[in-house]
Amino acid sequence: MTVVDEIVQQAAEAANSLLVPEGLQRESWQAIRGIQRFYLRMMDMESGTGASKLDNYQNFAKAFRVGDYTSVMASMTTNKARLKTVREFASRDLSDSTESGPTPLGRVVIALQQLLAETAPQVVINQMQEELPDFLDSRPLLMDLTHFISNKALDQEVRDAAEILAGRLRNLRLA
Repeated sequence: MTVVDEIVQQAAEAANSLLVPEGLQRESWQAIRGIQRFYLRMMDMESGTGASKLDNYQNFAKAFRVGDYTSVMASMTTNKARLKTVREFASRDLSDSTESGPTPLGRVVIALQQLLAETAPQVVINQMQEELPDFLDSRPLLMDLTHFISNKALDQEVRDAAEILAGRLRNLRLA
């Protein structure tokens, strides 16, 4: 890596740190990278301005250094581009072999899908605890991601499920 490459990388990281979506804690933004930043930033744009130009998605994917942003896209049509909703993610999209699957955001999407499928909230929380070895350390981030989705999702049932999950995470009693 040359000195110029390092300067460009530092400038990109500085710019990316300023793109915190409205409603997400700065600490959460600093804790995530790549596909998670891309998804949350674009979700914020879709819910606010209804961004649908494919160029927006392509440019943010480059800015956040996302390997394959198409894996989280429901539509790649030029003026009708949009992200997948929580409901539209298939289990193969969220496996550990994908870019988004093993992330905290991927785990939140799986948990929300389970709640939408009427799995008991405590069962969902127990599964998250088992699947995330650093669950206690990740809990503030998981709460913030879930709270963000509860405010930004366009589907009311997803918003409701996210509120339930955020509340359960917040009120979790640790033995």
